[in-house]
Amino acid sequence: MNHQTAISIFIVEDNFLYTYMLESALKEHGNFKVTAFATGEECLELLDNNPDIIILDHLLGKGMNGLATFKIIHSRKPKIPIIILSCQTDAQVAIDTMKAGAYDYIQKQNYSIGELEKTLLKAIRGN
Repeated sequence: MNHQTAISIFIVEDNFLYTYMLESALKEHGNFKVTAFATGEECLELLDNNPDIIILDHLLGKGMNGLATFKIIHSRKPKIPIIILSCQTDAQVAIDTMKAGAYDYIQKQNYSIGELEKTLLKAIRGN
């Protein structure tokens, strides 16, 4: 990917404040074009826009949950890396999402924006 081209990221997160903070931090740290969605259904409607990567909340408050959304995205667009963000501390949730094909699983309270950016860039480069 050309470093001049903005990296297209879909964020699927139902917490507006968290989405805003994440989006702002990403835009400060790199050339990212962020599109945010409050529900999995909204993301799926625009999936044919083929984002470079998707950051998906595991627990969505409305509509489909994160895992159901993940499975549909992964079946329709298996080459798009999906990073699951969650407040869940249950290791089994992380194991299940990784087995299902997620690129990575990050606990919200344990990541820094720098760590997330490194994970995003690694995923886009296909490492």
